Amino acid sequence: MSFLAPYGNDALVIRAARAADAGDIARVHVQSWREAYRGLIPQPYLNQLSVAAHERQWRRTFADGGWAFVAEWERRIVGFASGGLSRGRRDVTGELYLLYLLRAHHGQGIGRALFDACHLELARRGHRGLLAWVLADNSARRFYERLGGDLAGEAKVAIAGSQLRELAYVWPD
Repeated sequence: MSFLAPYGNDALVIRAARAADAGDIARVHVQSWREAYRGLIPQPYLNQLSVAAHERQWRRTFADGGWAFVAEWERRIVGFASGGLSRGRRDVTGELYLLYLLRAHHGQGIGRALFDACHLELARRGHRGLLAWVLADNSARRFYERLGGDLAGEAKVAIAGSQLRELAYVWPD
């Protein structure tokens, strides 16, 4: 599956990820964490994130049947998203597990295109609704609010020895 993103931007393609993309996804994963979570997650933890370790994890994910979509800007992967079975609710069976985009590409409709691709894929796989978790202090929270997600709960998550608050957003079908 491959399609042009909204606004007819020829520089942008959203497509299903392949195992061969694992290295580029890992690069975006690590860089976007460092950009998005600076000041939220302890800096020593962000500094020790390893592209090689993330690449190994993504290769395992694809080998185990996991899926993702990538955003290519001028043929370079600049974002990705993946989803699957909701881990926390029964009334909403689809979950957006990850959506990361390099900061230089925020505000161009790429995040929305990745979100839509995952939402459609989850529906195609028979899931009802969509759940996404976001750190309460992460500016990405506003992204999910603009997409019309309903605030549906909160939880604590431990990352690098810190207790952080996460918010759940739901898009019921």
